[in-house]
Amino acid sequence: MSHAFDARALEKIDSPEATAAAYFSHLRSPMATPEDYLAFDSWFARDERNRAAWAKVERAWEGAGRAADDPRIAAFREHARTSSRPAPLWRRPMPALAAVLALVAIVSAPFMYRIATDRQPAASSALAGHTIAAGIGQQASFHMTDGSVVTVNTASKVVVAESELRRLARLDYGEAFFEVAKNARKPFVVEVGKVSVTALGTAFSVRNLDGAIHVALAEGRVRVDVPGKDSAAKSVILEPGTSLSFARGVLSESKSDVTRMLAWRQGMLSFDRTPLAEAVAEINRYTQQEIAIVSPEIAERRISGSFRIGITRGFLQSLEAAGIAHVRSETPARVELAAP
Repeated sequence: MSHAFDARALEKIDSPEATAAAYFSHLRSPMATPEDYLAFDSWFARDERNRAAWAKVERAWEGAGRAADDPRIAAFREHARTSSRPAPLWRRPMPALAAVLALVAIVSAPFMYRIATDRQPAASSALAGHTIAAGIGQQASFHMTDGSVVTVNTASKVVVAESELRRLARLDYGEAFFEVAKNARKPFVVEVGKVSVTALGTAFSVRNLDGAIHVALAEGRVRVDVPGKDSAAKSVILEPGTSLSFARGVLSESKSDVTRMLAWRQGMLSFDRTPLAEAVAEINRYTQQEIAIVSPEIAERRISGSFRIGITRGFLQSLEAAGIAHVRSETPARVELAAP
């Protein structure tokens, strides 16, 4: 004998992770009704912890495909919103493992939590969507249908996609700025390596250079999830004017001059008592003409100033005028900086 699905009883389960797992199992079954999907919508939108729990269950189910991308569920949800009549039922049986997953979650929520957090986001090849890429010295922008804008910086690539439950961007390499339209029901998630950045309505940049990940927040709030010891994820909430770095397993957070860090969006690079070696590395990201420091003793000399992107001549002349460095030789492909 079957029993009607009781959303209120389901949401009394002792953890959001267990509730998410049970919803996941039920919504993939032929027993789900339009009312069940509307109940899920309400639960999902109610609390950030619910959305995080659902994302964990999705990741835990990666081997069998994401529920958010299941065309049966997408079509069923759309039908539920546009019709009061029951939608046709799909007769595909629920996989046995899904039933086991839901049962384990209800009986032992902590066990389900470990399963969800131990799994990593999908491999980059699994994301299909729109690609935004820029070559050296270039920038490119993409306007999403919800009003969000993704701007990629020099030598960068981002892939964006959207599902029923969230908006997703994957930063493969380089740097991008995200202006996110507010939508509490569809969080905006940026995946970069094993790090994820989640925002509801905000503006922030994410950089991935040689595996060193940097997040800078201009406005709003974002949650950054990074892998920790024993595969346990660590979450950090950033406030405006703060930035986070994650490199070689080391996490650091600090107050930052985000306006200066984002000057590239106005075609400028801005330095404030920045070591010459660091400034040169940043300049080199935007030009085919490599600047090389050949005198190690000048690498740590500090420089300040703003410089137009792509015009290295002004940068080099400023170094010589300030007595910081001397251009020893120059070709179209390489400039060598030596001690004055």
